[in-house]
Amino acid sequence: MQSISFGRSGLAQTVLVFLLTLTAVALFGAVLAYWTWAWLAPRAEPRIEPTAAQSGGAASARAIFGSVPSNQTAAAPTGIAIRLLGVVAASGGRRGYAVVQIEAKQILALQEGENLAPGIRLAEVRPDHVILERNGVREKLALPEKRVTAAPAAQTVNK
Repeated sequence: MQSISFGRSGLAQTVLVFLLTLTAVALFGAVLAYWTWAWLAPRAEPRIEPTAAQSGGAASARAIFGSVPSNQTAAAPTGIAIRLLGVVAASGGRRGYAVVQIEAKQILALQEGENLAPGIRLAEVRPDHVILERNGVREKLALPEKRVTAAPAAQTVNK
């Protein structure tokens, strides 16, 4: 019967063990680098598509369901130095409220029917605009367009 000698190894066996050890260490390093990057790397911000692409869906829906015609002669856009900051539209028989900024100096919370300034009255409050009455002429003051910004992505830790 042959016996295996563990005392001395040949050159081929030493090279083979060295190459296998080197391969195992390199593979372990690659796996460690991958999972470190996956757990600790900053998250990429999501891309936001332009709103023009979204308006196609609204146009398609308008074609199917129709749209409510707006009365263009009822209120003209306002040209005064009043900025609409927020509204609480009327509901349940109650009057609406509006928060406006006058000439970038004064912020007022007004109820429907109150005067902003001499000769300027808050006539109506709607969900997206208000109607002002200046010396008997009705003017529309719309809420500013909301800017779409990407919210920071919530970082989660894989467990």
